[in-house]
Amino acid sequence: MDKIQKQKEINELKGTFASAKSAVVLEFKGLSVEKDNILRRVLRENNAQYRVSKNTLLRLAVKETDFESLTVHFKGATAVATSKEEVVGLAKAIHTFLKENPTVTFKGAILDGKPTSVTDFQVIAELPTREVVIGKLLYLMQYPISGLVRALDQIRQKKEEAGA
Repeated sequence: MDKIQKQKEINELKGTFASAKSAVVLEFKGLSVEKDNILRRVLRENNAQYRVSKNTLLRLAVKETDFESLTVHFKGATAVATSKEEVVGLAKAIHTFLKENPTVTFKGAILDGKPTSVTDFQVIAELPTREVVIGKLLYLMQYPISGLVRALDQIRQKKEEAGA
């Protein structure tokens, strides 16, 4: 990789990190190409990007960004998954993949601007998605109303029976 290619790669990485809300650093040593492609597809489905790059280029790209503290994790076979959107979707996708592929390991993450430990990452990955939470909330909001409607309908029926 010549100097121009390296600079282009750094600029692309800087753009990725500048627009990202979250980033997860993984060590992918021993991961087959087939499994790597599966991870890429799963992350794409969750509106996330997955990139393998040289550690030196990653260090230069995160300099003076919210992700600079990830620099300590840029050693060995390193891949970075980034997301501009929901944190839980990214965490769930990676967590599920890590369970199924023990050769890939979690190195570190910054989720929604906060450094995240392995334990915190697992907790976040087990949270329900935004859509599930909204669905449950709507159900809970609708339940009292539907109960009131049923009660009023029963009162109406009793009045009709009494009046008949």
